[in-house]
Amino acid sequence: MFGSLDGKRIVVTGASTGIGSAIASECAAAGADIVVSYRTSQHDAESVAESIRQQGRSADVFALDLANVQSCDDFVRDCCNSGPVDGVVNNAGADLLTGEMKNADYLLKLQTLLDVDVQGTVRLARAFGMRLKRQGSGCLLTVGWDQSDRGMEGDSGELFSTAKNAIMGFSRSLAMSLAPDVRVNCIAPGWIRTEWGSVASDLWQRRVLDETPLKRWGQPQDVAFIARFLLSDEAAFITGQVINVNGGAVR
Repeated sequence: MFGSLDGKRIVVTGASTGIGSAIASECAAAGADIVVSYRTSQHDAESVAESIRQQGRSADVFALDLANVQSCDDFVRDCCNSGPVDGVVNNAGADLLTGEMKNADYLLKLQTLLDVDVQGTVRLARAFGMRLKRQGSGCLLTVGWDQSDRGMEGDSGELFSTAKNAIMGFSRSLAMSLAPDVRVNCIAPGWIRTEWGSVASDLWQRRVLDETPLKRWGQPQDVAFIARFLLSDEAAFITGQVINVNGGAVR
């Protein structure tokens, strides 16, 4: 089967909802056992894990707070002690658009992104990366943003560009550090209909269609398909890349 993950165990952070949940389910459908991480939504994470088990795959659930050094260390240890790790999808990030942080001031949002999306992702990717390199194989994925290197107006555009450009550059460099044993790639989603997209105003709904040549929102599953491929052996000659999943948007 093209994109098979049979025999692999994949760690997916932020897998209780949205894109992370879709990636976890798609990887399980491709034959992988899954580690599901969550920060606050344990009930949702357990639901995702149960759906994976119903597909005949194993699923472990562990808490993870990317902003907490001890939590990251404990998470890496727990994942590796509970079974082999063949791939890691560093999907988790701060929710500044729909969660408790949506009304926070600019500098607090910036610090949160630096703590979670940047330092947390770097810390986790390096820790797993060193383990994968020692075992001689593995794949790491990170998540960027397609507009971060082109620019978008407004506070959110500035904030997410700062964080996601950092992750995109880090991913390219980490790929070089871990080669040839471990592959590292970054997925840069465009307008994906996650929780914010479902409640966005008519203005934003029109803007998404105007900016997307394929004239629709992306779905979490669209990102999951790419993640599955990049984690598979069919992508064995792909590393150090930032791959846009954005319906052809170039602006």
